[in-house]
Amino acid sequence: MSTTRLTVVTILFLNLPVFLAGQDETQPASPVLDMVTVDPSTGFSTLTWIPSVSPDVGSYVIYTYSGSTATAVDTVKTPFVSEYTHTGSAARYHTVTYVVAAMDSSLNISPLSNSLSTIFLSAVNDTCNSRILLTWAPYENSSHPAENYRLMVAEGGGPSVTYETLGSSVSSYTFDGYAPDTEYCFNIIAYVNTESLSSSNRVCATSASQTPPGWVMVDAIMVDGGAMTLAGSYDPATDIDDFHAVKYSPVTSSWSVAANAKGSGGIVTFDLPPADTAVINLYAITAVNSCSVPVTTSSPARNIVLTSTVTGTRIDLRWNKPLPTGEVLFSIWREKGDGWDEVGVNLSDTLWSDDYSLLTSGFTAPALAYTVTASVPALPAEMPLHRSSVVEVEVSQNIFVPNAFTPDVPGPNELFKPEISFIPQEYELMIFNRSGVMLFRTTDYGEGWDGRHNGIFLPPGVYLWSLRLKTLSGVTEVRRGTVTILP
Repeated sequence: MSTTRLTVVTILFLNLPVFLAGQDETQPASPVLDMVTVDPSTGFSTLTWIPSVSPDVGSYVIYTYSGSTATAVDTVKTPFVSEYTHTGSAARYHTVTYVVAAMDSSLNISPLSNSLSTIFLSAVNDTCNSRILLTWAPYENSSHPAENYRLMVAEGGGPSVTYETLGSSVSSYTFDGYAPDTEYCFNIIAYVNTESLSSSNRVCATSASQTPPGWVMVDAIMVDGGAMTLAGSYDPATDIDDFHAVKYSPVTSSWSVAANAKGSGGIVTFDLPPADTAVINLYAITAVNSCSVPVTTSSPARNIVLTSTVTGTRIDLRWNKPLPTGEVLFSIWREKGDGWDEVGVNLSDTLWSDDYSLLTSGFTAPALAYTVTASVPALPAEMPLHRSSVVEVEVSQNIFVPNAFTPDVPGPNELFKPEISFIPQEYELMIFNRSGVMLFRTTDYGEGWDGRHNGIFLPPGVYLWSLRLKTLSGVTEVRRGTVTILP
């Protein structure tokens, strides 16, 4: 390093002999600066050097070096010491570069040594993402190059321990997954084999105080008409109460926020925006911290879509499972116009059939409605159930009138009564003899003729009937025929 390119700002000459005319003016050989390190606990810099080979060296001058300017900070006034600790170092605030020069007994100063810089470690506390971003200036020493770096970490006032070993080309590290509201202190040590070459300053940061929930769960997706509600639960040992319901798009292969909600006491509920409930969609719940950064996300769940096919009087129902894994039990609910009845319980399959011709009571609606609920056996009984979309199946409004009966023989054929598969809005049944005399009349669709007139059984023979009713679709049906009383 040429002395003609340097501006020496200050040199400390303490207790040196007076300059004499005719003295030696030959510069001594430069020392070799071997290592520079920082004490992490104090921020002091320590330099070690290989002494000058010149025989009359009496002291060494320590400089900080910046650009082309060397600033003397102290003088070691003995040739037998090759180490110096700079207690006024600014190495805890930025990288500091040092050089050393030898001085002989004639006050000749050697050219400056090679320069070495301290490792300066900086930390950015990214509380929104629960991580600390570490960067440092690499340790550049051609005579003692580093083979790797050791990241030293002290957690919560504890001892500093090796957290990870990094390659010599690495100059940054992301420390994540930390515990909340905890102080972490870091320093970097450059190593070759097992020899410590240089340590950086010590830098500390305190993690964010928000405790993320340990778990989040989708408990139920409930479909009601064109609306959907998503109910979930989460670890109550958290101070986070902001949650997002996220929806997966197979087109973009990404998740997007569908709704926001506040949680309370481990429960959170979302009113999802109107959606096509005939389409299966994937949803999840994500807890977000005060920076709106997701911290804990549930396993996904699907809305249940129920479909039906009709073959004759048989109705086949199919649906999807709401959860990708785990045991789920299903119930089938049917509505005929008089309220929902649970007609299938604890089903593990996703296929179920119904034959409406076997239903013993009539319908008060022109269509049968079905829905499916799903429960996870491990969940508490008070938790809501997954509920599917509703399918409606139009049923044939059948009217069957028998042509004979035996009124005086106890049994299923002792009454004459039209069989209908629904509950009519209006109803009138009349029975006549061949002379046109009305023998029986009722407006109660459940009442039949027992073959009597004025309390007396009528003789076997053919009788006339007339039926007038209004179907569930509002159509008035009028039918006439004969019925035979068998002997």
